[in-house]
Amino acid sequence: MARLINDVTDIKRHIVVAAQFDFLKVMPFAKRVERKLILDLIGQEQYDALVIHNFEEDSNDPLDLVKGLLESAVANLALLRALPTINVLITNSGSKTSENKEASNADWKDKRDLSRSLLSTYNEDLDSAFQIMEENLAVFTEWQDSKYYTIFKELIVQHTAQFNEHFTIKNNRQTFLALKPYMREVEDQYLKAMLGPITLDLLKTNSAETIIIDAQEIARKAVVAFTVAKAAITGTFDFTDSSFTVASEQMPWDKQQVLDKEDRNDLKSDRQRAGEEYLKSLKKLIVTNPLLFPDYIDKVEKGIADKIIKRKSGLYL
Repeated sequence: MARLINDVTDIKRHIVVAAQFDFLKVMPFAKRVERKLILDLIGQEQYDALVIHNFEEDSNDPLDLVKGLLESAVANLALLRALPTINVLITNSGSKTSENKEASNADWKDKRDLSRSLLSTYNEDLDSAFQIMEENLAVFTEWQDSKYYTIFKELIVQHTAQFNEHFTIKNNRQTFLALKPYMREVEDQYLKAMLGPITLDLLKTNSAETIIIDAQEIARKAVVAFTVAKAAITGTFDFTDSSFTVASEQMPWDKQQVLDKEDRNDLKSDRQRAGEEYLKSLKKLIVTNPLLFPDYIDKVEKGIADKIIKRKSGLYL
């Protein structure tokens, strides 16, 4: 069965490896990445269309660009996952380590930098592929017509880069995917309650109107702020003083000073206040441009004077 990554030539198109590199040590990981990640993001039909596409490396055709980016994403993540076992041989007498006498093993700093590079490239290429697909829907009809596109478009913050612009998650796609349930909850709790479903859907639709684009940007800022506030008090993410990512088993060289409970609570409060201010700005923009948001109904909270009922015997609430 053909796949995005089929042999060592596909690997070498994206990563510099030794001439005698054994592709068989990476192949199981590449197959798993394609099956567990790529298929779950674009669907079987779009995946099959990309696999059979005759790839031209120097082409600017969207199909070629996306296929190349997804190949690179698979190659980098597969190699990252293969690294712990790539020089280990499993024999009848247990596991053995293979060594090349003509080369010395990389030290821990080199391994750290390689792992970071592989993960960073995977995240960047995957997000770039989705941005191209979003901008060229007529080319990726299998994806557009599938449930996977609906899932992709269901939230206001649709790309890792959009979230990362307002609070850094180190452009980590896995962190972005882990945050989706929180973002969905934020939209239901704050935006849908304030805007109504029709106006909320309007903000999720591409527009050339400057005011709507501004409203979309404010809404994204609000979603990110409220999402960080929710994520800060869970055990799902590792927070430092400048960023956060989905929690994972860290190597000794990746240990950082993570925020303690008190600092997380402070972060939660700060982002909660920021989100509330963004909502005020969003409402002001919409209210002052009623023709662009015809389905918005301003839910004005009645003051105490409006709630007083006058009766002959006195005043009652």
